[in-house]
Amino acid sequence: MKFCPKCENLLQYHNGNLYCKFCDRYWHQYNDELKLTLNQTLNQKDIKLLEKEEKIEKVSETTNFKTLTYRNFFPYEEYRQHQEKIIKDIELASQERKNTLLVAPNGTGKTIVALSAFLPIAINKNLKIIYLCRTHAQNSRVIKELTKISNYLESTNPNLKVNGLSIRGRNEMCLNKTLVSLKLNPNESMAVCTDLRKNRNCSYFLNLLKKKGQNDNPINIAPDLLNKPVDAGELIKYCEEKKLCPYFLSKYLLSEMRLIICNYQWIFHPFIRENFLAFIEKELDDCILVLDECHNIIDMATDINSDSISPYSLRICLRDLELYRSPILMQSFIKILLNHLEKKKKQLNIEEKEIDAENFLFQVYTRLGLSDLNSFKNFIKELHEFSVSIHDERIANGEISRDYIGALAEFWLKWIRCYTLENYFFCYTSREIKGKNAIFLEIVALDPREVVIPVLKSCYTSLHLSGTVNPYVYNNLMGLQETGKKFKGIVADSPFKKENIKAIITDGVNTRNENRTALTYKKMLSKINEVIASTPANIGIFCASYTILKDLIANGLTTIAINNNKQLFIEEQGLSASENASLINEFKSMALAPNNGAILLGVCGGRNSEGEDYPGPYMNAVIIAGFPYHLPTPRVEAKINYYDKVFNKQGWNFAYLYPAVQRANQASGRPIRKLKDKGVIIFMDSRFKQKYKWISEWIRNELEIAQDRNGALSKMLSNFW
Repeated sequence: MKFCPKCENLLQYHNGNLYCKFCDRYWHQYNDELKLTLNQTLNQKDIKLLEKEEKIEKVSETTNFKTLTYRNFFPYEEYRQHQEKIIKDIELASQERKNTLLVAPNGTGKTIVALSAFLPIAINKNLKIIYLCRTHAQNSRVIKELTKISNYLESTNPNLKVNGLSIRGRNEMCLNKTLVSLKLNPNESMAVCTDLRKNRNCSYFLNLLKKKGQNDNPINIAPDLLNKPVDAGELIKYCEEKKLCPYFLSKYLLSEMRLIICNYQWIFHPFIRENFLAFIEKELDDCILVLDECHNIIDMATDINSDSISPYSLRICLRDLELYRSPILMQSFIKILLNHLEKKKKQLNIEEKEIDAENFLFQVYTRLGLSDLNSFKNFIKELHEFSVSIHDERIANGEISRDYIGALAEFWLKWIRCYTLENYFFCYTSREIKGKNAIFLEIVALDPREVVIPVLKSCYTSLHLSGTVNPYVYNNLMGLQETGKKFKGIVADSPFKKENIKAIITDGVNTRNENRTALTYKKMLSKINEVIASTPANIGIFCASYTILKDLIANGLTTIAINNNKQLFIEEQGLSASENASLINEFKSMALAPNNGAILLGVCGGRNSEGEDYPGPYMNAVIIAGFPYHLPTPRVEAKINYYDKVFNKQGWNFAYLYPAVQRANQASGRPIRKLKDKGVIIFMDSRFKQKYKWISEWIRNELEIAQDRNGALSKMLSNFW
């Protein structure tokens, strides 16, 4: 007897083939002769599906994977509070293909919960787990947990293997000195990397091709990397020794990996996703998605869907058009845009100004002498075709090509598609880059659902993890219940002992713009001094903005640090990943004897206040200096107005208040990472009292108010420590 691999009902013979009346589909028996007969009658999509189901059943028959549960993979002797129930809930929800949101504080063990719940179903149904993170530190954390599972299986079930790979972007994995020296953005790096490979100018890639061999089998390239969890850093070191390309080696290994850890963009950016799925040899519906620190997805999705151009990129376009003797109209188009932006740059005395997208579009094509929008659209398509011809010519000549003209054409095609839509905002933006003022013409996406919903609709199941997200806001902004899948929400209790947390809102300080005076900063620094003097090791101060950060330094924070014999580390804008890592490592080292501790000064919403952990003495106290509202710019106002329309008058809460408190919540959780950690959390702005219900529940339950008088904080903290 044979059973349907999908619904497990008994199969019947029909026209010489096996047929399931419940699924209304044919299945083949596992022999080559019958498989050949079926292949002659099925289309390619059906064949691919049949081969997939054949592989699943063969694996299940040899290893009995259908009996696997989370217990086979949980590597620890004991479960933490409510941990096993959470795993069961996620496992059940995944079997029903739901979108699940788990809101759980640090210390819950969210990573091991996700892996234990998903590995059984992934192995049983031959799915891949795609674990999406924001930072390299978070990627490494997942690999560490998977390694514990792998070691546990060695002793409990040696026939059962799990592997995994953490990957990074091209820029961070490339060893080619030419590409690294150019310091390009991701899109430009992709173009240059393509050219280097086409022209056989990358020895690392050529070595990889030789290693790969004729049979295209990843096992021949790096067999010792396929049977264990591998971190990106480990892979890069391996490739440095072997003179191979880490980026493409990681891609060649992906098809053999059960778990892949990567940045959000690998799945949510449409173009990157298409290539990524081709390398892993899976469709999105064969993938389980885990979205770590999922509150980041909201801004990431709108950033992916936005675009901009600048005078810098336009000048390069003009140079290339002149060099390759383009039609004069194309050069005139660039000159019109350049002149317009340079004029606006002189006139613009604010950081951002809204554009009437339809009127601007009309002005552009009439200045070009074109009669209507359709003529302009055809002109832009011709511009795009010309960029392709330039690119091909450069490749033929063995040159490196950076395609700014194609990017410009895509920008205007997007403008034409979106200029009448409510969920887009068009503006000039002025900002400082390398000490100079620069202007940009921007298309700003307002609604993350346009990017998110297609992904969550197509994937097998998804799990969204956060310690701070507001479930109601997140559910709406991500469109979880608009995906065609059912939704499961899980809110975990705090695992921390109450006596280990001291959470305080200070009275008497308000950092609203009009209050940012010398008197306010003097009061703030007096309170900060009390915290520093009362804290045994390291302190983090995360400011609402870089403006407040600079004002604290200008008003004497450095002197306070010196007087308390603590070194001050300052997070600067524009630091590279390696420079920032060195800063954080040195800061952490100051927590250890014989040092007296240190102070880390950064901003809410930055990588050090969200993507970094400071367990134990690495951060005993954290101060949120100010209420981290964004400036009320025109794009923020546009988002508020749009959210008012689509989310039942919730614009101000969803677009302005929630992101601010979310940044504060993320920063406030930095010192409390492990169950035994003990830490102080100070919200230094009285406005937190009015908005306390938005603070994370595990902190909110411990909140106290520090009265506005000298010594109040010192007394509360000395008793605590």
